[in-house]
Amino acid sequence: MSAPRNTPVALAGLLGVALNVLAVGLLWNSPHAYQPSDLSQWRLEVLLQPSLALLSAWAFTVGLVALAVFAVMFSDAAVATRPAWAKLGGLVFAFGALLDAAGTMAPAVVARFAMPVTVAEALLGGSLALDAVFNVLLGVGLVCLNAALGPAWPRWFRALGLLAGAVSLPLALQLQSSSAARLLAVSGPLWLSWVSVAAIRAWRA
Repeated sequence: MSAPRNTPVALAGLLGVALNVLAVGLLWNSPHAYQPSDLSQWRLEVLLQPSLALLSAWAFTVGLVALAVFAVMFSDAAVATRPAWAKLGGLVFAFGALLDAAGTMAPAVVARFAMPVTVAEALLGGSLALDAVFNVLLGVGLVCLNAALGPAWPRWFRALGLLAGAVSLPLALQLQSSSAARLLAVSGPLWLSWVSVAAIRAWRA
């Protein structure tokens, strides 16, 4: 990170983490959310808890946009031995987050408007597919970023980023496999921890 304290990077990262954690927490009673096993059950969970679906959708959307901003600013400000790779990683991460954000309002739409079951499930399936794309691009972005960071960054921090990126890659199968989708319980805490540490270091730099 550049010498002066980088408050915008820190705020964007911490906001993105906080809102994504909040969004997941609001889905505590929706076990089929973002799971490919049964979209019909996810639709019913949305209809039974429309207010929670709406709040979660907004938290995911704003949080993902904040993460995109964080990724671009962090990759531009970080001290790296391979700056081009760092910037590429940040852009891939950000692009994935914005793609995911394009679909995270789908549950809110399903909760708000009457529509045929097939249409509702197609919307939720599209949201799930975009989430799978995000996780793959997030993984690629984290691997590029952390492979590019120089010795100014702790080895454990770079290792955490590489691990989070590697675990996110199998989520390419999130749309087809419940087993792959369950990796979210591992990859999510890893990359959220990495972003949190990066944001705190930006604040303290």
